[in-house]
Amino acid sequence: MDPVDPVEDGRSPGVRRPEPQLWFGRKEGGLGFGPLTWQGRAATFLYLFLVIVAVLTYSQVTLTALVVVFYTVTFGFVVLLKSDLMRHWPPGS
Repeated sequence: MDPVDPVEDGRSPGVRRPEPQLWFGRKEGGLGFGPLTWQGRAATFLYLFLVIVAVLTYSQVTLTALVVVFYTVTFGFVVLLKSDLMRHWPPGS
């Protein structure tokens, strides 16, 4: 029996990586895009909680806006990384 030569990344040929679990995606029973798993729902609730706390806590409008923009951009990156949005870009493809 001949040993199997490893592939460049150190994996054996024929071994496939499992598909990553998507946290966000298209809703099956309606329009829109939203959380599909408990991780997606947790990330969404955490984002909403942090935004509400920032709005109620900070007294300066500029600081509040900066914090909310930071949270929104960070949440947007999480959604992009944990969804299949970029696989179907541009829309209609």
